[in-house]
Amino acid sequence: MEYSADSYLGVDVVKSGSRLSDFTYSIALIRGGSLVKVDEVSASRLIRLLWELKPSVLAVDNLLELGGSIRNVSIFVKLVPPGVKVVQVNVDEKSLRDLRLVAREVGIELPHGKLDSKLSAVVIAFLASRGFGREVEVFSKKVKIYVHRGRSGRAGGSSANRFKRNLRASVAQVVKKIEELLRSRSIEYDVAIRRSRGGVESAVFTVYCDREKLYGLVKNAAGRDVVVRVRPVVNLASIRHLVLSQEHEQKPLIVGLDPGIEVGLAVLDFSGRIVMLKSSRGLDREDVISILRNLGRVVLVATDKQQPPEFVRKVAAALGARVYAPDRDLQAHEKESVVREYSEVYGVEVKNNHMRDSLAAAIEAYRSIEGKIRELEERLTEMGLDRVSINLDKYKVKVVECLPIAAIVEEIITESLSGEESADRVLEIMREARALVEVNEAMKRRIRELERLVESLSTEKQQLLAKIRSLENELSRLKSIVDSELSNISRSVMRDRKVYELTQRLINVIKDLDNLRAEHEKIREQYLKLANALPGIASDKLLAVRKVSTVEQIENLTDLRQGDIVFVENPTLDGIEKTAHLIEKLDVRLVLPESFPEESLLKVVNEMAVPAVREVGYVAVDSVAIVSSEIRNKLSEVVEKVKEIRRMREVSKRGLSIRDLENIIREYRELRKELSSE
Repeated sequence: MEYSADSYLGVDVVKSGSRLSDFTYSIALIRGGSLVKVDEVSASRLIRLLWELKPSVLAVDNLLELGGSIRNVSIFVKLVPPGVKVVQVNVDEKSLRDLRLVAREVGIELPHGKLDSKLSAVVIAFLASRGFGREVEVFSKKVKIYVHRGRSGRAGGSSANRFKRNLRASVAQVVKKIEELLRSRSIEYDVAIRRSRGGVESAVFTVYCDREKLYGLVKNAAGRDVVVRVRPVVNLASIRHLVLSQEHEQKPLIVGLDPGIEVGLAVLDFSGRIVMLKSSRGLDREDVISILRNLGRVVLVATDKQQPPEFVRKVAAALGARVYAPDRDLQAHEKESVVREYSEVYGVEVKNNHMRDSLAAAIEAYRSIEGKIRELEERLTEMGLDRVSINLDKYKVKVVECLPIAAIVEEIITESLSGEESADRVLEIMREARALVEVNEAMKRRIRELERLVESLSTEKQQLLAKIRSLENELSRLKSIVDSELSNISRSVMRDRKVYELTQRLINVIKDLDNLRAEHEKIREQYLKLANALPGIASDKLLAVRKVSTVEQIENLTDLRQGDIVFVENPTLDGIEKTAHLIEKLDVRLVLPESFPEESLLKVVNEMAVPAVREVGYVAVDSVAIVSSEIRNKLSEVVEKVKEIRRMREVSKRGLSIRDLENIIREYRELRKELSSE
C-alpha cells in the first residue's frame, strides 16, 4: 500500500502496564525521507506530540502495544488526531509477518536477539515510509453528533421557565440546521431527539460517513446556550479482530506462579522478555488459566519450590504444560539476586515479594532451557539456514519437550526442503546466509582488533598516568627538599655545588614532566578519536582505511589488495605523478584531505588517470584513517571514469583515431573527383 504522506511516526513499547499512564514508548519520526527525531516518551507525551507533529501515519508492529488491552487501545485511538492513519507495518493481505523478515526486504539486516526499542521504532517508521503494512480501520464509517444545552436552565428566578424554553428553542434550531446540512450533502443519518415543552432538550445524530467528510460542515461548538460535540465511532470490531488474530499466533510462554492469598504471576516469552508481571488477591485457578490462555500457549509452569504446590500442578495440567521445579527451594537472597539482575537489563518494576517469587521461578525455568535454545540457534546459523523464514518458536518448544537438538535440526531441514522453494533455492539461501555470516564475522574481527587497540592505548594511558603521578610525587618531594634547604641556608650557600645540582635536577624533572604531559594529551586525544569512531564503524557509517603521510610511502605498504583504499595525509602533484604507474599496477584508490586543491584533483583524475577523491572530515590515528563510508560510492564513480580515460589512451597508442580516419577518407574522395573530372 502506498502512502502520499511525508511524515511517519514509528512507535515501539518500552514499558507496559495495566493502565495507559504506565506505558513508555520509543518513537522515531521520518519526514521527507530523513530521520528527524528519536526519543523515549510517556503515553501522555506521545498523544501531545501526535497533535503537535500531526504525522500522516502512526506506525506500529503490534497494535496491542498501544495499550496492552483492547480497552486501552480503544481509549488511545480515540485521542489520535483526525487524519492520522494507524498502520501495522508487519501485516500484509495474508498474515502477520516477522519484523526482521519485512526489514530484510528493504535491505535492512537486523541483529539477532532482542532488538533495542529505539532501533525498532526507527525500523517501523522506515518501513511505513516505504509503503509496508496495512492501515488499521480505527474508526467505523459513522460519526456521532451530540447536541444539548450549554447551561442548566436554573437561572432566571421567576422567569426560569421562559429561560428554559429559550434554551430548548436554541437547541431545536441547531438540530434543524444540522439536518438541513446533512440532507443538502445527501449524507445518510439517523437522529434520536429528546423533546420537551417549547423545543428540544438534546439530540444524538448517527451519521454514516467518515469524519473527514464532515470537516467544514459540522464543527464542535461549546456556546453558552448550545453545545455540539462531533465524535467518530471507534471500530472496536476491527481492533478486536486484529488483536485477537495476532494473539491466536499462540506464541509459546513460560509462566512463573507464586500461589497463595495473593497470587504472583510472571509470564516470559521464549526470548526471555517479560510479557506480564502482576500480583492480585482472590485469583482462583480458573482466573489464572483464563488470563494465561488469552496471552498465548503456556509451555512451562515454574515454581520456586522443590515440591510444586497443588495449585501449580493443576494449572499446568489444565494448560497442557510441563512443570518446572528447582533442585531445591530457592532462598530469598537468591531470588532477590536473580530478579535484580533481570530488572537491570529489562527495566522491570517488581513491587512485592509475590511478583519477585513468580518472576524468579520463571527466570530459572528459562535459564534451564536457554543453553539448548542458543545451541539450536547456533547450529542453524552454522548450517546457513534462514532463521527468519522458519517458525523458530515452534522448534524451541521441542527443546522443552526434551527432544535432542540433532532431531530438531533434522525436522527444520525437512521443513526447508519440503517447502514451496526447491532444494536448489534452499541451498542458495544457505550459501547466502553463510556469506552474510562470513561478512559479519569479518566485521566482528575488525571490531575486536580495534577494541584491542583501544584497550592497549588505555593500558598505556594508565601506565603513563601512573608515571606522571610518580613524577609529580617526586617533584613534590624535591620541592619540599628545596624549600626546606632554602629556609635554612643563606644566599651564599645557594652557590654551593649540591644546591646547584638539586636545582638542575628539579629543572630537568619539570621538563620531563611537561614532555610526558604533552605525550599523555596526544595519546588521550587519539584514544577519544578511536572511541568516538567505533560506533560509526560498527554501524557501517564510517570506514577505517590505511594511512600514509606521502603518496610515495604506498610502495612500503604490505598486504595491499586490489581495490584497497589508502588515505594520503600530505599529497603533492609531483608525488602522485611519480607514483601513478605504481598506483595503477596495485589498483589502489586514493583519499585526499580537503586541503588538496580542487583543480589539482581534476589533474590527478583526468590527466594522470589516478582514482582519487577528497574527504571533508576524517580522523587520523597512527597508520589508520577513519572516513565516511560514502567514500566507497564516490570512488566507484571515479574508478569508472579513470578506466575510460585509460582505455582511450590505449586506443590512441595503437593507431589513428576515428577523426584521423575520417579526414583521410574525405581527402581520398576529393582526389578521386579531381581525377575523374580530368
